[in-house]
Amino acid sequence: TPELEKKEQDVSVLFVDISGYARLSELLPREDMNLIIECYFSSFLDCIHSNGGDINETAGDGLMVIFADADPQHHARKAVQAALEMVQRVAPLDTQIQGALGPISVRIGINSGLALVGPTKLQGATGTRWTYTASGSVTNIAARLATLGEGGMVLVGPETAQRIAGRFHMQEIGPRQLKNISEEMLV
Repeated sequence: TPELEKKEQDVSVLFVDISGYARLSELLPREDMNLIIECYFSSFLDCIHSNGGDINETAGDGLMVIFADADPQHHARKAVQAALEMVQRVAPLDTQIQGALGPISVRIGINSGLALVGPTKLQGATGTRWTYTASGSVTNIAARLATLGEGGMVLVGPETAQRIAGRFHMQEIGPRQLKNISEEMLV
């Protein structure tokens, strides 16, 4: 049984997804795919850490990162700054890696607000595993935003947009219906 020791906390959650991963995984041997993922994720690590992010999990071609700070505007700005730095790092990697494989790019979604944050202890017959996570609608929306964009786009939810207004150039792409989210959301 999981033992939850989480608390409600205001955070910004960032999801980054490598676009074209499924296509590449059909074309390349597993070792080459692992090398590509390691190359991208390693280049993102400095962007994430220098902006105060904490990598929650990796899943195939994606990363989930949590940004927390006592100042809600600060962690939203740091999440967006990390995202923009990641997008900048992708272009040189694409040039090195893609060759005849076609374009590789990242899609990033960020959402801010209250989430249940903290460690989760999973105990089973074979042992114990701890994870650190943020759960709830803030996380779900960030994940959905990442799937909406085209390569190289950073999409933010309305709460994040409000928190970073005047700090970054933004453009509305309009209201969107996100998978398993009841109301349309301005992106």
